[in-house]
Amino acid sequence: GRGIMSTAKDICILTATLDDWDSLLVLLAELNETLAGADLSATVVVIDDGSSNFVEPDRFKIKEWAHITEVRIVTLYRNLGNQRAVSVGLGYIATELPGLPVVMMDADLEDQPKYLPALIEKMHEVGNKIVFAERSERSEGQSFKVFYGIYQRLYKMLTGLPISIGNYSAIPAKLVPRVASIAEIASHYPAGIMRARVPYTTIHSVRGLRRFGESKMRLVSLIIHGLSGFAVHADVVGVRIVLGILATIAVIGGIVGVLIFQKLFTDIHIIGWTSQIVVLLISFMAQIFVAAIFIVFLVLANRNQTSFMPIADHGKFIMDVIRLR
Repeated sequence: GRGIMSTAKDICILTATLDDWDSLLVLLAELNETLAGADLSATVVVIDDGSSNFVEPDRFKIKEWAHITEVRIVTLYRNLGNQRAVSVGLGYIATELPGLPVVMMDADLEDQPKYLPALIEKMHEVGNKIVFAERSERSEGQSFKVFYGIYQRLYKMLTGLPISIGNYSAIPAKLVPRVASIAEIASHYPAGIMRARVPYTTIHSVRGLRRFGESKMRLVSLIIHGLSGFAVHADVVGVRIVLGILATIAVIGGIVGVLIFQKLFTDIHIIGWTSQIVVLLISFMAQIFVAAIFIVFLVLANRNQTSFMPIADHGKFIMDVIRLR
């Protein structure tokens, strides 16, 4: 058994995979190397997010992984999508492996293991904060970068919060049960953390390249993921949109006032169809305003619904747990 002294070096690494066992094996080998260099040992929890090919346990019984004490493959009943899958994983760890700090990362090798020691070090240094690896550079094409830039600005404008972080993070042991109780992490992990006001900080990192296959993040799923980030802050976003519409209505009102003044009190010629355009604009803005208010009410009413809570509900999704030493 392990001595009492070594427990400070123990961490838990959480990742989710969908039919990408090749990447996972490379990830585990690289993690073992990184852990060895940092004198850490880890239990790795892999969430199998409803893969069509079940895990072949023999592939994971590798003697050389001296610093990976155990690999647990947690098979889900069905595909839940990355964010929900890792939230189930956090619920599982909070219940089954309490007292360990958790490093969360993607299994596709875009979250580079080399940053893990820095994450852990910073986590011990800052104490009660989650440490995210902020992605300073992305490996995608130019058009993606443009859209991502627009998304980041919109996100900041509508939620008041920055977004340049993904799953890759280290959660101090004390905060694991707290994070595992945040319903919103099931739709967007970083946004859920911000929403619940869990303190966090970041370290600098560069995104790695995937070695196998294509990203499962097609355009549609990327957009869904992006909108999920907004949805977590739906009430704030809704109210900001309503205020934006009110400001626009005020501006249009001002313009209308100027036009009426010019028509009545000056001899500046005003084009005949100006009034029709003004009427159209006003009715259009009024409709948008009513719709926005309605949506905000729906969102606020929806807050009272009990939602999926990873720490309590993860068991419903887990079909099987394979423990490999």
